[in-house]
Amino acid sequence: MSSPQDDLRAPVRREPAGARARLQMARQVGAAAAGVLGQFAVSMPGGYFGPTDELTSFGLVYSAGILALLAATIVGLARRSPWGAVGGSAIFAINVGLFIPPLVSNPVIAGLVVLWNFYLLSRILLAVRTRLAPRGRELDEPDSELGAWLSRNGPASRHLLIVALVATVAVVGYGIGSKVPAQSVCVSLQALAFAVAVGFLRRLFASSRWSAVTPFILVAAALAATARPGVSLALMAAFDAVVLILIVRRSTIVTEMLHHFYGRPALLVLVSFVVLIAFGTLLLTFPAASAHPQPLQPIDALFTATSAACVTGLIVVDTPHDLSFFGQLVVLLLIQAGGLNIMVLSTFAALLVGRGLGLRGERALGAVLDLPSVAAAYRLIGFIVVSTLLLEGVGATILGAVELGRGASPVTAAWRGIFHSVSAFCNAGFALYSDSLVGFREQPLVLLVMAALITLGGLGFAVLSFAWLRLRSRARIGLATQVRIVLLASAALTALGFLGVAAVEWQRGLAGLGTADKLVNALFQSVTCRTAGFNSIGLEALHPATLMLFMALMFVGASPGGTGGGIKTTTLVVLLSALPAIAGGHKRVVLLKRTISLETVFRCTAIAVVAALVIIVGSTLLMVLQQQEFAALVFETISAFGTVGLSLGATAALTSAGKLVVIFVMLVGRIGPLSLALLFGRNERAVVAYPEAKIMVG
Repeated sequence: MSSPQDDLRAPVRREPAGARARLQMARQVGAAAAGVLGQFAVSMPGGYFGPTDELTSFGLVYSAGILALLAATIVGLARRSPWGAVGGSAIFAINVGLFIPPLVSNPVIAGLVVLWNFYLLSRILLAVRTRLAPRGRELDEPDSELGAWLSRNGPASRHLLIVALVATVAVVGYGIGSKVPAQSVCVSLQALAFAVAVGFLRRLFASSRWSAVTPFILVAAALAATARPGVSLALMAAFDAVVLILIVRRSTIVTEMLHHFYGRPALLVLVSFVVLIAFGTLLLTFPAASAHPQPLQPIDALFTATSAACVTGLIVVDTPHDLSFFGQLVVLLLIQAGGLNIMVLSTFAALLVGRGLGLRGERALGAVLDLPSVAAAYRLIGFIVVSTLLLEGVGATILGAVELGRGASPVTAAWRGIFHSVSAFCNAGFALYSDSLVGFREQPLVLLVMAALITLGGLGFAVLSFAWLRLRSRARIGLATQVRIVLLASAALTALGFLGVAAVEWQRGLAGLGTADKLVNALFQSVTCRTAGFNSIGLEALHPATLMLFMALMFVGASPGGTGGGIKTTTLVVLLSALPAIAGGHKRVVLLKRTISLETVFRCTAIAVVAALVIIVGSTLLMVLQQQEFAALVFETISAFGTVGLSLGATAALTSAGKLVVIFVMLVGRIGPLSLALLFGRNERAVVAYPEAKIMVG
C-alpha cells in the first residue's frame, strides 16, 4: 500500500512537447478575434471605435495591426523564439488598454474583452506553469493514436472550438458586428477550428467510432447552405459543439463527474433540465426568436424556456404574436426534449450509434425510469421514442387536416398540427392561439384528439408499453398492478372532473353551447386541467367550486413515467389505501389484493408532504412579492407545480422576482418533489438503532 510520501514522489505527467505552444497560439487567436469583433459591438460615438457596427479608420488600423502581430506571434511560437511570448503579451495588453474606455458605455461587452485578455496576460506575467496530473489525462491510453493526438492537441483544439462557437453565436445569434466583416472573422475561425478538429475526427473514425460521422454531416450541410451565410455558420456552430463534446467527454475528469451523477439519479435529472433550460434561454434571447424588433428580455426568455422544458405552459409572452417562427421552433424542441426527458433522448441517440452508458449509467437510467432491470430500461427507451413520434404524427395529421379545412395554407396547417400535437402529447399546454383552444369549443374532433393525446402522454410509458406487449403476445398477459392502478385512478379522476365541470358550469362557463358540445368541453377540461393546461372555456367566468376542483386535479397530476407533473395518480391511490389500514390498526397496506411495502407508503407520504410545502412556500412568496388576489396566486402556484399551465391572469402581471419564484416551482414540479428531497438526503445507512418513542398524533 503506497504512502503519502510515495504519492508525492510519483512523477507527474507533463504536457507533451509542443502542446503548450499550440495552446498559446489558440489563446492568441481567440484574443485577436475577441478584439476585432468587440470593436464592432461597443458603442463609442465620437471615439476611436465609433458607433456600434461601424468600422472607423482607427478600427481598421487596429484590426490590421492585431492580425499582423498575431501572425508574427504564431511564427515566433512555432520556432520557439522569445518573440512568441512577447508578441502574445502585446496582443493581450493592447486589447486591455483599448477596451477600458468603452467600459463606460458598454460595460458588458467591453468588460468581457478586458477580463479575458487580462486573465491571459496575467498567466504570462506570473509565469503560470500547467502540469497535467493523472486525473486530467485523456481517457484513451497515451500510446494509442487517438490518445497521443489528444495529448498533443487536446487543449488547443478545445480552446479554438470554444472561440469559434462563441464568436458565431455572438455574430449570427445576436447580430454583433457589421455583417460582412464579422461573418468573415467567423468563417476564418470556423475554417481554423475545422482544420484542427479533422485530425481528431479522422482518428476517431479509424477507431470504429461512428459518432465521428455526425460532425462531417454538419459540415456537408454547412457547405450546401453557403448561399445563406447565417444558416451555414449556424451549422458550423453545431459542428463546434458536437466535436467539443466528443473531445471533452474523453477526459477522466468528465468521466468521474458522470459517474458521480450516475450515483445520484435525482441530481442527474436536475442537471439535465438545468442544461436544457439554459440552452433554451440562450436561443430565445436571440433577436431572431422575437416577432418584434426588440429581443425578449432575459427573464422572459428564462421563464419561457423553463415553462417549455418543464412542459408547463405558463406564458409571459404571447406565443403566436411575440415569438417568431424560430422562437416557436425553439419552444417546440424544448417541449419535446422536456417531455421525453433529455436523458432518455441522449441514451436513445447513443443506442443508435452503437454505444451504451456503462454499468453505472445503466443503473441510473433504470432509477430515472423507475424500472427493475437494465434490459427493461433499454427496451422501454426504444418504445418511448418510437411510440411518441408515431402518436404525435397521427395527431399532427388529423389536426393539420382540420386546419386546412379552416382555410390555412398547407405549410401553416402542417406547422400548427405538429406544434399542437407535440404540445398535447407532452402535456405542455402551449398553443399557437392567444385564447388557447377557445376557438375550437364547437369543434369536437379537435378537442377529442387533443384529449386523447393528453391522456396517452399522461398515462406513462410503462402503461403504453404494457398495452403494446399485450397486443403483440399470443399468450394472455394479465394486467400488472401498476397498470391497473394507473388506469383506474385516471378514469376515476377524469370522471370526477367531467361530472364536476358539467354540473357546476352547465349554465355558466358552458352556457351558449349545444348539449353535445357542453359534454365534450366538460370532458376536455377534466382531462386537460390535470396536466396539460389547454382551455376551451374562459377561466375567468368559472365558479369558485370549479376552480377548487381544478386545483385538486392539478395537484394530483399525471401518472408515473408520463409527461405530466403533480404528485402522480399512484401516490394518491397508495395514500388513500393506507387510510383504512391505519384506521383499522393494520400493519400492512393492501391494494388490489397486493401488499404495498412500507417503503412505498413512506415514499408517497414524502412526495405529498414535500409537494404541499413547495406550494405553501411558493404561494407565500408570491403573496409577498405580488399585489394580486389570494386565489389567483395559489392557483398559479399549484398550476406551476403540477406543470399544468392554467392561469387566472396572474402570470401576465408577475414581476421579475415573481417570475423567478414560479420558475423554481415549475422546475421542482418537473423533476418531482421526491427527487428534490433526495438531492439533500444522504445515501448512508444508519448504524445506530434508537429506542422507540410513543407520540400522540391526530
